[in-house]
Amino acid sequence: MRNIFFFILLFFTCLCRQTSAQTLRSAFLFDLEISLDPPQAVGPALNGTRLIFPFKDGKVTGEAIHGKVLNCSGEWGLALDSATFKMDSRATIKTADGALIYMAYSGYNHASGKSAALLQQGRGHELSPDDYYFRSIPVFETSSPKYAWLNHTVAVGVGRFSAPGKIIYRIYAVK
Repeated sequence: MRNIFFFILLFFTCLCRQTSAQTLRSAFLFDLEISLDPPQAVGPALNGTRLIFPFKDGKVTGEAIHGKVLNCSGEWGLALDSATFKMDSRATIKTADGALIYMAYSGYNHASGKSAALLQQGRGHELSPDDYYFRSIPVFETSSPKYAWLNHTVAVGVGRFSAPGKIIYRIYAVK
């Protein structure tokens, strides 16, 4: 009986430790605001319709990172169907102190019904962010010692359409 009690106690201890080790935590990194030029419609491709959105300008605002998005940046997205857009973006951030950070992100924005129709018409700013799914997974590269921690940071972006031709992402580091 004593051995059974010991194994039950051991099992629940291990279960509790595994559960707490699986808790997902995040911390705010920065807001990324981007103004888009009108899309360049490449047209139907193998897996959807290719649309290229050059970034007109942008800014990064956060406690640890503050700067601007350089105009060599853009999004090479793919409209998979009438409700789903797959992002493929690359941007160069120039920080206020002169460092360059390369950021690439993929992800999806998805909506259904009337919300999907408004997104297709470029009217996503008329919707609440609750009306669509807009998530990205940014990765970073930099040679700056000050920002080198970004080179091994897993991040998630939550996007919204703030105005015609403007999007805002809140970028979080996964702890």
